[in-house]
Amino acid sequence: MNSGSQINAYTFDADLEAMVEQFFAEKSGTEVVAQAEIGGLPTGLWDAAVELGLPLVGLPESAGGSGGSLLDAVTVQRAAARHAAPLPLAETYLAGRLAAAAGLPVPSGIATVAPRSQRDDARRTSDGLVSGTFHDVPWGSAASVLAAVLCDRVVLLNISDAVIGSGADFAGQPRQSLTFSEARTDDGDNPVDPRILGRLGAFLRSVQMAGAMEAVSTLTRRYVAERVQFGRPIAQFQAVQQHIVTLAQMASMSTLAVDRTALALTGRDADFEVFATKLVVSQNALASVRAAHQAHGAIGMTREYRLQQLTRRLHAWRSEFGDEIALAAELGTAVAAAASLPRLITNPHRTFQLKP
Repeated sequence: MNSGSQINAYTFDADLEAMVEQFFAEKSGTEVVAQAEIGGLPTGLWDAAVELGLPLVGLPESAGGSGGSLLDAVTVQRAAARHAAPLPLAETYLAGRLAAAAGLPVPSGIATVAPRSQRDDARRTSDGLVSGTFHDVPWGSAASVLAAVLCDRVVLLNISDAVIGSGADFAGQPRQSLTFSEARTDDGDNPVDPRILGRLGAFLRSVQMAGAMEAVSTLTRRYVAERVQFGRPIAQFQAVQQHIVTLAQMASMSTLAVDRTALALTGRDADFEVFATKLVVSQNALASVRAAHQAHGAIGMTREYRLQQLTRRLHAWRSEFGDEIALAAELGTAVAAAASLPRLITNPHRTFQLKP
């Protein structure tokens, strides 16, 4: 018989989902998100999330996390994305996962990761110091610790040692370069698969996009039911109904793909599932954005309305940890090299390797 912990590892926690949904619904309103684009991280919201242990859900308590399974982490990240929470929850969780994999304590406070931009020139010298620039670091100005994978080692850097550039992503959230000069690091003793950052980052962005698409679908369905044109709700018009169906399809397909990939990840690396899911969810996100804005018209872009906060995040997340062109080429190359396509399709434990 399975133990309770084994069962929990393969089961979504309905109580946790209800709790985090209520929390973000109450705390991450439209104006909170809009103000964060002007003033940066809303510290009150972050502190409230920390009080509940949300940033470190899914990380082992023995390493400094809040405990729980990967599916618990999915529940938190998806709920936060549904409400466009302007917090580095995914980045802090990802940094903690890297640290734990390397045998390091989970960083306390806000942490982020170096997503391995092709422009990065940061190098670790023979004496263990790091010099160079990490580009496109999410929430770099708000975090205190940067986790990076250099060769097969995880290193943790103190962001106070960095020169921080300026910049933001399409959703108005910080995205900056961090330049270090002979900075000291905490190095993990355990070597890691260099693909770990890309794999987990792609999965988390898929989780977030699925959550945002769920919210976009719900918001649009409510709007067209209330908006009256020519004497009747616009939801009764066939063209609008087509948009609503598209939104429901994209959200449901993405959520299913994410859930199946999360279950696969509980037992193995699941590279194929992760990157295939990221590709499919990114394509679904584009279709969702188009359908939602066509159904809303001009109101969808107003500052006071939630839709644009969600759709701008979808656009930003699509390009991170593998855009659609790169993912399609990588998956296609790996599939073409497989010895047997039918066996590959039917094998529940695909083992072919994708590039780091």
